[in-house]
Amino acid sequence: MKKRTILPIFAVIALVLGACGNTASDTKSDTSKSEINTKKTSEETVNMTKKVDGVAIEVKEVNKLDKVKKTDDTIIKIRFKGKNNSADPQALDSMLLNVKNSNGKSLKIYPSTSIGTMLDPGKEAEGDAFFVLEGEAPLTVTYENPETKSKATWTIQTIKDAR
Repeated sequence: MKKRTILPIFAVIALVLGACGNTASDTKSDTSKSEINTKKTSEETVNMTKKVDGVAIEVKEVNKLDKVKKTDDTIIKIRFKGKNNSADPQALDSMLLNVKNSNGKSLKIYPSTSIGTMLDPGKEAEGDAFFVLEGEAPLTVTYENPETKSKATWTIQTIKDAR
């Protein structure tokens, strides 16, 4: 009697878990494509558009700013643009960026007026993120959605000097 009851229960559990499972094939394929680092010129790599959870994100340019008077820190400005191609509102936020130098050390965020907005479906925005430069290029810029862990990565070979 127990075998007759247990076997159908396991079959039902297997069907339910299989049906409710997250295929996530789109997310995995986008992430792996995004993380491929190619040996291209700086301009080609910087202007490459990548998707994170339905938001097309493009790193437009990376510039060094003039020295800050209060400190001797070199500040870099990363200009990026995002367009929400999904049906749900999505964040476009400089706090979701992580920048690492050639030694793999994460750069500190410089407190300034950085972008942080919610994009409605079909809308786009452009803004800046500021970091304290320590070390040398190439820089690795990663935009990661903390909820889904989906991310896109850009390699910045050179940083433009202050204008």
